[in-house]
Amino acid sequence: AKEHLLKADTEDKEVSFEEILSTLDSMIGMNNIKTEIRELITFINIQKEREKISGKKTALVPHIILTGNPGTGKTTIARILGKLFKTIGALPSDNFVEVDKSGLVAQYVGATGPKVKAVVDRAYGGVLFIDEAYTLTPEGQTDSFSQEAIDTLMKRMEDDKGKFIVIAAGYKKDMERFIKSNAGLQSRFTRYFHFEDYTPDELSQIFMILAKKDN
Repeated sequence: AKEHLLKADTEDKEVSFEEILSTLDSMIGMNNIKTEIRELITFINIQKEREKISGKKTALVPHIILTGNPGTGKTTIARILGKLFKTIGALPSDNFVEVDKSGLVAQYVGATGPKVKAVVDRAYGGVLFIDEAYTLTPEGQTDSFSQEAIDTLMKRMEDDKGKFIVIAAGYKKDMERFIKSNAGLQSRFTRYFHFEDYTPDELSQIFMILAKKDN
């Protein structure tokens, strides 16, 4: 398929909006995701027109939650979203930085805040993708380092609204708990996409594509 166009973080080739949508459409399954992405792009384009009329800048792209089981395509779709937002002018770059809890939380006092800020700086202009984000709010008492990471991240999401976006992903139930754990998180993440498991027929199609690719 055309997925390889979107896998590198630093790509010399500029991919067009139509090529990215073609890549999206070529993916097996995900019919609800494909529809919801188009609806989001339409919404962003309407917001851009409102900006022109009012003369007031707004944060065009919302922070996003992706839920679903491993292997359902969440990371690939996050990359596609970043590329789409860049091509329609909703984000200034297609930077894509992927981290998990270990990439945000330091092991000693005073180091987590700077670590989060450095990660956001790397993603600035584009997408910060946090995989298994729910591990920052484990069931029971959140540890102080994880809480510092969340607080620092939320501050940057507010201070630099519209200058980068966070896409957080994980299991559905765990991500629901993650969002409900903090009112600030609930107010910042306003778009949700849920990835269904592949059907047996879809898995067969994916297998045949992989088999053909590897001769």
